[in-house]
Amino acid sequence: MKKQRLLKRVVRLILVSLAAIWMLFEDWVWDTIVALMEKVGRLRIINRFESFLARQNRYLLLTLFTFPFLIVIPAKLYGLYLIADGKVIRGVTIFIVAEVLITALITRLFIISKDKLLQIKAFVTFYYWFKDKKEWLYSELRKLRAWQLASEWTAQLKTKLRFLRRKEQ
Repeated sequence: MKKQRLLKRVVRLILVSLAAIWMLFEDWVWDTIVALMEKVGRLRIINRFESFLARQNRYLLLTLFTFPFLIVIPAKLYGLYLIADGKVIRGVTIFIVAEVLITALITRLFIISKDKLLQIKAFVTFYYWFKDKKEWLYSELRKLRAWQLASEWTAQLKTKLRFLRRKEQ
């Protein structure tokens, strides 16, 4: 019985640590992705395409919303395959690039179609379930000292990067 509890605690620690690393990465990249996608959205051709998408049926938008997930899975699997094959840098690069690009695409598509997607009952149910779970996980992670230190480090890094960008201009 004690071994089961210990194993459960170790697995939970590993999963929470991985989730914390992922969420720190997501937080760090998120602002940059949103700002970049807003700039891309200002391009005339992209703006027209986004306007076209915004006029579409909510179920078509839901279908389009799922495509990036279907694209990212093989890319991530390929990245993991390369890592397992000893090509760590290439595998990690493919994994991260795929994740960032797909996150950017999904983010922009969600911003464009959120109002219509939230008219679909099943989507609303999933959306709020997912949002609640994410908020719970964030609240649990924020209690950890390691998370607090990592958040401070990330904030300091962002400040330094902003300072360096201003200095270059």
